[in-house]
Amino acid sequence: MTLKLQTEPKFFSKLSRGYLLTAFIFLASMSSCRLSQDKIEFGKGQSASEAKDYRRALEHYEQVVKRQTNTDLALEAAKEAARVSYYELKDYRKASEYFQHIILYSKVSADRIQAQKKIAELNFSNLQNYKQAIIEYSKLLQLPHSAGEEIEFRLAIARSFFYQNNFFQALVEVDSILKAAGDAEDVFDAMELKANILMQTKKLDEAVEVLKLMTAKYPEKSKERQTGLLLAVVYEEKKDFAKAIETLTSIKDTYPSPAFIEARIKNLKERQSYLPGAHGWRK
Repeated sequence: MTLKLQTEPKFFSKLSRGYLLTAFIFLASMSSCRLSQDKIEFGKGQSASEAKDYRRALEHYEQVVKRQTNTDLALEAAKEAARVSYYELKDYRKASEYFQHIILYSKVSADRIQAQKKIAELNFSNLQNYKQAIIEYSKLLQLPHSAGEEIEFRLAIARSFFYQNNFFQALVEVDSILKAAGDAEDVFDAMELKANILMQTKKLDEAVEVLKLMTAKYPEKSKERQTGLLLAVVYEEKKDFAKAIETLTSIKDTYPSPAFIEARIKNLKERQSYLPGAHGWRK
């Protein structure tokens, strides 16, 4: 006995193919329609932004990002949403979400790196989330960057540890910068941070040496940043009032407010007069 395989009738086969083709055309049409609607939505966002109605603009851009996600239109909407959130609304958490979208979906390396920089910057400067800032700047160190950016990113990491009162790790990071950077002028900020760490940890003699080195190597920058005033503070902490007075006297003429320096000197001389062995000191 021979079994015959039943085959689909040609009529129904053609009908099925017709249904599939119709369904495909319908879905394509719906997709095209959705894209057209979202282009209109994007345009509304631009119009609202031009009218400085930034919250409304953000709502329109957000709808495009949600519906289109992995498309060029969604990427443009995310860029605009990030800009509006960051610069206009100062909503840094929302801005971070859109910068993250750019990192995930942009095919342009420069755009992804710039978005990562913004995320690191807003966590450090705006949100003051120093724990997260360390993570974000560490990511930047794994991406292409210049020698100057190497110092900038590592210094931000060191400062983040400093602001969390993790002075040990902050000092480790700073010393790493100074060792790698050599005599680069950019290390002035790292040396200044090191001096502040040493002051906080009461290593005052070491702080004095760092500050004196700064004024010797970078005299103009030291005048601009008033390093001498910081050095006087360290001497005052050491109760070496004579050195503090000497340092303040040397910077008085270049300080924006000489009267302030004069008042500090007067106060230090008064405190010096009460030290054991000072002229006029009494038991």
